[in-house]
Amino acid sequence: MQEQQWFCSWEIHPLCFRQAPVSPPKILYLTRVNQSTVMLFTAEFWTLAISLTGGIQCLILGSSFIVLKKGDLLAHRLFALLMLLIGLRLFKSAWYIETGDTMPLLWINIGFAAHLASGPLWLLYLHTTLGQRSFQWQWLGHFILPVLILAGARQLSLEEFWYRGGYYSLLSISLGYWAYALYLLWSYGLRKQKLNTGQKRWFYSLTLVMSCFFVAYVANYFLGLLPYSQAPMIYAIALFPLSISAWRSYEDITHTAKASEKKKYQNLQTASVPVEVHRQKMLTYMKEERPFLKGGYSLKEFSKDVDIPPHLISWILNQHLQSNFSSLLNQHRVHYAAQLLKSSRYDHYSISGIALEAGFNSVSVFNQHFKKQIGVTPSAFRKKRGT
Repeated sequence: MQEQQWFCSWEIHPLCFRQAPVSPPKILYLTRVNQSTVMLFTAEFWTLAISLTGGIQCLILGSSFIVLKKGDLLAHRLFALLMLLIGLRLFKSAWYIETGDTMPLLWINIGFAAHLASGPLWLLYLHTTLGQRSFQWQWLGHFILPVLILAGARQLSLEEFWYRGGYYSLLSISLGYWAYALYLLWSYGLRKQKLNTGQKRWFYSLTLVMSCFFVAYVANYFLGLLPYSQAPMIYAIALFPLSISAWRSYEDITHTAKASEKKKYQNLQTASVPVEVHRQKMLTYMKEERPFLKGGYSLKEFSKDVDIPPHLISWILNQHLQSNFSSLLNQHRVHYAAQLLKSSRYDHYSISGIALEAGFNSVSVFNQHFKKQIGVTPSAFRKKRGT
């Protein structure tokens, strides 16, 4: 029998944390050598495995949303692209962990471009979901820098560009997008949004995942608290609750109607429902009592006020007014805001003051709905009155 050989080695990378993101130290590993088997047990192996698993999760999530044909298609495409790009960033990190600075320059820069584009994509996803905004061409300006990096992917070297402030700037910009996205979550009032439990769980999980993604790389390069290898690993682990949330609340997240809800609406159509009576009761209450002026006024509260079941209100709005409860509130708020802007008594009010008086929690949402319904911005509407 051939003698088996055992040996161990300890190898530490000479570069410190605060320099360029380097491949991680290889921690004490044990190798067994015989005729045909070599077994390696290293921290690097598990880091690679977890990072690759996270990248695969991103690909699965992105692919499942990009093929959707129902619900908010713009939001679905933005989220799919976000996951695909972050998955690409994770694959780049895993590759860099394995090869270090010998990794092809083209793929290093593609990974950095994907990282830089992820901040704007998360921001726009929040605008389209919580802010209910439609596509705007100026959004494309957020992606100028990632496009420039791709254009110079074969020229932007580690030593001459990324190690001399490029990577620092990339992380700083990404951190700025992360901070602004957190502000949007507060501005749009996530707790005040009319979201069910599954939808709220989804946004909280997504916030956790994106925070881990941005902060982990900053903790490595700016603060020196983490080895580079742990940044993608932490993010990959944080992806699991997001994947579970997507699996548990897929219909709520994608806004695809459940079969039970469709059946309920079909039953309403065949039942003897006094639609016109309920419709007039709803609109009269909205006009006379002005409940839309209350911040965070919900369908449940409205149902209690008019003594009509919530599902019946939703059905009447959908089938007979081609609207929904959120749109009904915003229509009345915009109409009320227009009356305030016409009145000289409110000339001392700012646009944000008018928005709050009309029941809006966000000035940007107010501007968007006002322009969509009236055709001009609130400021232009006020100036037009004065001419």
